[in-house]
Amino acid sequence: MTIADDLNRTGCDLLKRRVRAAEAVAWQALNITPNPSETATEVLARIRYAAERNYPELLIRFEHSRQEILPIADDCGCDPDSDGYDDDHCESGEGGEYLCARRHLGWVCGTCVNKDDDGPSWRPDRYEWPCAAMAALDAGAAA
Repeated sequence: MTIADDLNRTGCDLLKRRVRAAEAVAWQALNITPNPSETATEVLARIRYAAERNYPELLIRFEHSRQEILPIADDCGCDPDSDGYDDDHCESGEGGEYLCARRHLGWVCGTCVNKDDDGPSWRPDRYEWPCAAMAALDAGAAA
């Protein structure tokens, strides 16, 4: 067995563990029975408490998701008359700015806010992916 085979097996085992955890949380959420006079918020809190207790790594991975950063279309340098320009340039869901999908600046953590503004030049208010929480999880999983 080569090192690559061993790494592929390890990665597959980690993925299987994560899928089983996600399935367990989904099964619980779909099969939970609300207590009498319990609100939806209270049911959700119970589901979250059980997930945090049994699968904390899964929730951390969901909360610290990877977010792609694309440049604003005005600054991307693409030719507006080129073929497919309209397919690759669209309005963002947040600020109404037009973004360029032809260029990719990088990935940041969708949760962690960098209060020192010393992150990557293309998004100084965020931590570059993987953030410290994800790096710690991945280091623990590899050990």
